[in-house]
Order: sequence, then C-alpha cells, then structure tokens
Amino acid sequence: MLLSLNWLKDFVEIPRALSAEELGLKLTMHTVEIDSVEKQVDKYKDIVIGKILEIKAHPDADRLSLVKVDVGAMRASPLQIVCGAPNIKEGQLVPVALVGAILPNGVEIAEAEVRGVKSQGMLCAEDELNLGDDHSGILILENKAKIGQNLGKYLDLKDVVFEVENKSLTHRPDLWSHYGIAREIAAFTGNKFKEYKLNKKLFKGIDQVQLDIKVEDFDLCPRYMVIAIEGIKVEASPKWMQDRLIAVGMRPINNIVDITNYVMLELGQPLHAFDKNLVDKIIVRRAKDNEVMETLDGEKRKLDKEMLVIADSSKPIAIAGVMGGANSEISSETRSIIIESANFNFISIRKTQTKLGLRTESSIRFEKALDPNLAELAIARTVELVKKLCPKAKVISQLVDLPRVAGKAGEKKFELDQGPVKLDLAWLNKIVGQAIEKNQVIEILEKLGFKTSPQPSPSKGEGVNTVLEVTVPTWRATRDISISEDLVEEVSRIFGFSNLTPSMPRVAMETPEISQERMLEKKIKTILSSGAALSEVYNYSFVGEEQLEKLGIDYTKHIKLANPIASHQTMLRQSLVPNLVDNVKINQARFENISIFEIGSIYLSNLGELAKDDQGKDKLPYQEKRLGIIIAASKKENVFTKTKGIIDYLLTLLNLSVNFTPIEIIPNWADKEASAKIIVGNQPRHGRVKAGKYLGLVTKLDSSIARNLGIKKQVGIAEISLRELFNIIKDQGIKKFKEFAKFPPVVRDLAFVVNENILYNDIRDEIVNFNQLIKSVELFDVYQGGKLGLGKKNLAFHIIYQADKTMTAKEVDQLQQELIKHLQDKFEAKIRDF
Repeated sequence: MLLSLNWLKDFVEIPRALSAEELGLKLTMHTVEIDSVEKQVDKYKDIVIGKILEIKAHPDADRLSLVKVDVGAMRASPLQIVCGAPNIKEGQLVPVALVGAILPNGVEIAEAEVRGVKSQGMLCAEDELNLGDDHSGILILENKAKIGQNLGKYLDLKDVVFEVENKSLTHRPDLWSHYGIAREIAAFTGNKFKEYKLNKKLFKGIDQVQLDIKVEDFDLCPRYMVIAIEGIKVEASPKWMQDRLIAVGMRPINNIVDITNYVMLELGQPLHAFDKNLVDKIIVRRAKDNEVMETLDGEKRKLDKEMLVIADSSKPIAIAGVMGGANSEISSETRSIIIESANFNFISIRKTQTKLGLRTESSIRFEKALDPNLAELAIARTVELVKKLCPKAKVISQLVDLPRVAGKAGEKKFELDQGPVKLDLAWLNKIVGQAIEKNQVIEILEKLGFKTSPQPSPSKGEGVNTVLEVTVPTWRATRDISISEDLVEEVSRIFGFSNLTPSMPRVAMETPEISQERMLEKKIKTILSSGAALSEVYNYSFVGEEQLEKLGIDYTKHIKLANPIASHQTMLRQSLVPNLVDNVKINQARFENISIFEIGSIYLSNLGELAKDDQGKDKLPYQEKRLGIIIAASKKENVFTKTKGIIDYLLTLLNLSVNFTPIEIIPNWADKEASAKIIVGNQPRHGRVKAGKYLGLVTKLDSSIARNLGIKKQVGIAEISLRELFNIIKDQGIKKFKEFAKFPPVVRDLAFVVNENILYNDIRDEIVNFNQLIKSVELFDVYQGGKLGLGKKNLAFHIIYQADKTMTAKEVDQLQQELIKHLQDKFEAKIRDF
C-alpha cells in the first residue's frame, strides 16, 4: 500500500522538524512497517523533457520512425530514438526516458537495436509514466515545458510516498487508508487529529426518484447504502485529484471513477458508481451456478451460488466487493449515477476473489472486515466530492440504508462488540515491565479513538481508579480489539517500545523438580536391558474376554470400555501378564528364547462405597504402575529359577535384599508347584534381617494353560508393584560412605544335611541372627541325591565372622560349634562328613 505525505497532512499536522524518513521510522516503530520512503519526483529520475527535431522513416520498417530529440545539456548531441507512435510531429515537447532510466512500471531502459538501427532511449506514453490509461500515442507536453527539465519537476511533484508492508496491517482494516494512518500519527506525535465530520445535509435534495433496492442475504451484506445523483458531466478529474491518485499508484480514469477511488484511498471504504440509466433496480443476491458476467477488465467470469453479486432485474451488474460489471460502467454519456457504499462479509469476499483469481484494491480492503459504520461516512464524502467536481450535480433520491430505512428504526444487522474491556493499570505495568502514568494511558487510548471510564480498583494497596473500562471504537471492534492484552499492545506501541527500559526478568532460580519415581523407572530399564539382557516391550492397556478366559481370569470385575478400538480389546487390564503371554505366543516361532519386560499401568475398578468420593462423585479407576517380566525357553531349562535370578539381580543392584516365600493364593494360570511371593527389605545391617514387604510374585505358567493357549515353551513370569518398590527405596535414605573394617574378617565354611522341605531362607535367617559377630552368610552349593538318600539335601555356606578386634581361631571355633549345635536343635541338621 502506498501513502501520500500531502494527503496525510489533510488529517494531521506533521511537525516541520520531522523529516519524511524520520516519520517513516516512527510509523515502523509504532504502527506499520514502512518498506521505503520515496520522493515522488524521484520516480521520474532520468526521464526528461525533449524536443523533437527531425522525424525520418525507418529504413527497414514501415510503421517505425527515426526521431532526433534534443534533451538539452543532458547530452552533447541529439539522441536518435526509434518510435512507432503515430501522433509525433517535429517541434513537439515530449517525455524522454534516457538509457538507464527505470519507468514507474519497473521497466529499465537500455540502448537497443531496432531492425538494425540503434535507439538511444524511449519516448513515453501516458500509461508508461503511470499518468493515465492512454497508450494511443506519445504524451505531448505543453509549450511551457523546458528542454532538459526533469519530468517530475515539470509536473510539480512535491509529494513523498511511503510504501507500507501489507502483511504488517492484515489485522487492522482501519489502516488501509490515509485517514486511519493519520489517526495513528496523531497518537504517537501528540498532534491533533482532524476528524472528518459526517454532514447528513449532503444527502438532502429533490426526492424525485424512488430507488428499488432489495438485499436478499443480510449475512453476506450487513449494510447496503445507495443514493442517486443527476447533473453529472463525466470528464477528466482536476489536477490536484489526479496528482494524489498518481502518487499512490492509482491511474486517473474520469472524475466519477476517480472520486470513488479517491474516497477508498482516503477513508478505506470501497465504493462503486453505476450509470443510473443502465440499472432499473438493484438486488443484492447470491449468484446462480454457472451464471456469467463480464467485469470491467473485459473478462467474462463464471460465478457460483457461494458468491454475492449486485444485480438488476435480469442480470448481475457487479461482483460484490470485488469488481463492477461492464454492462453498467460509467462512460462519457453518463448523466446520472447511483453511488453504492456497502459492507460485505469478509469471508465471502475472500473466497470469491480466490475462486475467481481476481484480487482488487476493493476486495483487499473488504477481506479485512471493515467497520459497517464507515459506509455512511464514505458515501457522504463521495457526494461532497461529486458536487464539488460537478457543480450542477444534485441528489435526486433518498439515501437508502438497508436493513435500516431512513426515518425508521429498522432492524440493524451490524452490531459490534465494543466492550467495555477492563484494563487494570497495575497489571498493565506488570506486563509492560515499567510504570506508565494513568493519565498517559488514558491519553494514548483516547487519541486512538477509545473511550475510557476509570473505576475503583478491586484490589487493596493499588490505589483508586486504577481500572479502566475501555469502550472500543467501531473501526477496531470487527476483528481486532477484544481483550485486555490487546489494549496493553496499543498502549505499549504508542508509548514506544524503544522508551521501555530493558531489564532482565527477576525470576527465582530453583532446581528443577526431579521425579524420583521416573528416575527409578529409568534405572530399572537400564538394569534389565543391559545386565539382564531383556528386551523392553510396550502393549496396549486393553484386554479381551476370550483372552482372560483362557488364562482362567475372572473378567467380570474389569472396567469395560465405552468405545473399544477392537473387538478383542474391550476392557482395561488388571495385570501385565495376559498381554506379555500373548507376546510369547506371537514370537515363539521366531525365537528360541524370549526374555522381555514391560513397565505399564494397570486399572482396578472402585466398587461399592469406595467408588464415591467425599462429594458423592464417581472416583476414577485406581491406577498403578507395575513391572512385568517373562522368560520363555525350551522345556529343558528351569525358567522359574532363571526368573527368580533376574529378580534377585535387579533388587540387589537396587540395594535391596530379597526372599522368595511360599504363596497362599495362587492365580489360576500359575503352576502350583513353582510359585513364590517376592519379599523385599533394605539390605541387612550388622547381619540383622528385618521383616520384609510383599512386592509381587514370581511363578511359572501352568503347563495345561500353556497348551490351551498354544504355547510350546516353558514360561517364567514375575510381576512387581513399582509403587511398593518405590516406597521401599524411598525409605533407604541417603547412601553414605562407610569406612572399611579395621580388623580382618574370618571366613568359615559350613556344610550340613537337612530335610528337603526346610526352606533356605529359614536356615539363612537363623545363621545371620545367631550372633552379632556373624556379618554375612552366602550359600555356595546345594546338592541332592547320591549318598544323602531320599528326602534330604545338602546346603553349603560361607560364614563371615568379624569383630572390633582381631579374632583368634579359638574364638571362631567356639562360635562355629555353638552355631552347629543351634542348627542341630532347630532343624535336625547334621554336619556332612563324607
């Protein structure tokens, strides 16, 4: 978008001390990004006025001429230029683009050969200089022009043009005009904004014409305003209007079309003018599928029912908000016009222009969601300019304003949410990071068009009147300002981001919270996947009825899913075992041995009174993380012992002691002869073993269950509660270095025979607890059969004695004898002597 500095000065006084470049920088820092600041005269650099001295026919082209042009002191001798224009004559003054010049349309002039003849520049037509649409011949200048004079100086171009980066104002429909930008300049410079006052007297005239207007879809057209004017004389616009249009890249066409473009660029509201004699009535409706109309650019366009059109009784005469039709355009024969100023649904305009591949200055503005109230201001300005440029023009109809009708309190379709939005100034200062005085905040907001109403602060210690109730102006209420954060941005940018003192935020440095449970999980995964050589698996948390039935598990107490992902996964699991067993079944044909583990959640239902919380609401299912381990191997291997060994390995590395004790209640899928509870506690200190805690179970899959499932391997299974494990480890305390004993230990071996039904753990506990001088016990051999006889087993232990002195052999022998006698009395143990 291009902005004219002279045009901006119509609405705001810009200090003389503020250069155009400085103003461009301030606009960038406060409002929109300015891509460039260019003096208008610089657009015609290297384009000068020349005098045609001689015209000869081109030796090799009938329609081309060789023209000698005097460009004054710019060149020592006349230039030779090849030209095909039919209107040139000797003695004429014409614009000449020298070699190296860049035309307003971006074309760079270079020395060239045309049909074998060298051309040293170009004579320019009106459209090539962006001074109009005429391309029928070279632009002929008045005799007052001076040879060699820069064209910009000849045209008396004194304006400065700002190029705005359009993406920086996509959410600001009010800024697509000189009027809106001037309001911003007034806010950050502190100068007064010259508001355009609506003069409704402009609409009064001879009420001789009753306009037939109908809007069929107010959702797509919330407001539609038209008025008729006669006494029109279509001619060229005055120079002042042409100069402003040219400055911002708009080609002058004729006074009526130029007025609608002028008002659009000035106020931001697109308008359209119809030749009244070509329009019998106006209907704002949806287009019909495959309906075709020719637009002003001469293209025939196919429409569909999603597009909004302006139509007469038989045909569309404009694509709403995009482009008018060729069948109702203003021409030199036009004597009366209908001016349209409307508001269209921005989404509809966006879709229409995209489908048609037709993006215009009008549609660019409508797609931003314009303020419907702007339509009335723009039509008043248009009538004012029509009367100014056509002195005989007069209004001949009522101002039609749909859905509201003049003089009646009709339905209003464009109510906007103007708040109020509450803005706590203490909160604003906290967000900004700097104190901005209340009066300054109010001044900034009111200069931008907001209305403020101070209210007492609800919080104590903040002072009074620190909360503002801010009413949003209509031109910012369409898609822009709606919450207090938007107001913080408004205050900050006008106050000036560069005026904010940069400071580092004061944030208390704290050590990030560490989840000990997650750390334990990672440690367990590392131990099992590295040292124990197990592979980790991830299973769904769902199970099915058939799957549980084959394992002999009662599925009636499982939580059913409302929307299961599959027919065989209809419930939440209560154990990791079913899915791990399925892993073995699926993979047994591919692997000889399977060693896997999973850490996942199980879900237990809350039944009866336990299902309700203190407020009587349903509790969520109880969730608990568990560790599941499965070892599958050929029938020759003892998978139960191997699984126990992995559990012992894991818990030992976690600094825990483990005991495997008989289990009272055995799952239906477990082998009754190979099942044990996992009991753990902290590692014993000074040889004393304390009562442990139940952690889970280790077992073997029952052979009949395995056959029923189609599993051909032995399967060892363990399932551990990670919550219980974490609670045990949590109580361990911090590890501290313990000095090595000053005196050497004494190791004695002890082997004896006992009944095979006596458990190792019971014997071990008796040995460790027998005397404080026994520091540790290690089982290193178990033997059955041979000379021992049936029902007997041999256990061999390393027993370590240690005291706060160097123990003598006699002292150790005596303790050993006392221990042997104790074991004989307790377990009928006999020392093995063979």
